[in-house]
Amino acid sequence: MQIKASPSVTRYGLLLLLTIQNTATVLCMRASMINASAANQKYLVSTLVLTMETIKITLITALIVVTESNFSVIEAAKLLYKEILCRPLEALPLAVPSFLYVVQDNLIIYALSCVDATTYQVTYQARILTTALFARILLNQVISVQRWLSLLLLMSGVILTQVHFHQESGDLSFRSNKDDATYWLGLLAIGCATMTSGFAGVYNEKIIKNGQQPLLLIRSFQLSLFCVFFALMGVVIKDGAVVIRQGYFHGYTPFVWLIAAMQAVGGILVAGTMKYADNILKTFATANSIALSCVLSHFLLGDDDTFTPTFLIGTCVIILATFLYSANSVPPKN
Repeated sequence: MQIKASPSVTRYGLLLLLTIQNTATVLCMRASMINASAANQKYLVSTLVLTMETIKITLITALIVVTESNFSVIEAAKLLYKEILCRPLEALPLAVPSFLYVVQDNLIIYALSCVDATTYQVTYQARILTTALFARILLNQVISVQRWLSLLLLMSGVILTQVHFHQESGDLSFRSNKDDATYWLGLLAIGCATMTSGFAGVYNEKIIKNGQQPLLLIRSFQLSLFCVFFALMGVVIKDGAVVIRQGYFHGYTPFVWLIAAMQAVGGILVAGTMKYADNILKTFATANSIALSCVLSHFLLGDDDTFTPTFLIGTCVIILATFLYSANSVPPKN
């Protein structure tokens, strides 16, 4: 007898997996930057993005061989030929989100080289609101008052976890108070990444849910194929001369490889989220991972103390926001 998971189990399972993936990626990213700064050996952002996309398309190809072709490489090749090469026009719309995803990855890694990880985590949560806005415009998705309240609570909770309360003056302040141009360029990069993340995610969700292609893995393969192409163009145009001079894998450490692998797995999980849940749900996984990553980074990487009253209150607000968003929700039809 075949046992099928209920929609609610699928949604919360995806939420848990994305939370773990986001937390591991943040910790590996921070560790790689600490090691690169100590050894004065930094990797190229463009090559990391291409490596992530290459691993992702390799994993998707393996999944197609296992799940859709019964472990037959020949059948998998026939399937890809039939669904991709014989129907090229259906894949063209995926070039838009693919290009935006590559731009987004470059912006995120650049931003993390300009601002600290905590500031990045807080500011990047603005993509929750951009995602909801584009979902309303592109998908005509009706967002209830309860869900709008949960979005506002989520933003408030994330901000509270990353501020300090000064007992002497009674003021609240963020952990980073920098005025140099590099810091503001990092904030600008994060702002642009929130826009590309919101639009690309919702646009891709619309294609997947409204398209004629029944196989999610085929759509994911097409998306990754475009991403590999755009990422390769980024390496050639932006860092081609540097790659020739110092090598493609210059500055790569085990943490860098872990980042590439976790991001590749995360891309597949996000595709599953858009198929069986919705695009806004994955942003809650990111928000929940902030509290977990801050705690783990304190013990594993020796970061500043985060166990403050505002941190505990913000964590409770995040949990409440997640409950309000998920309560009485009807999953989309598969």
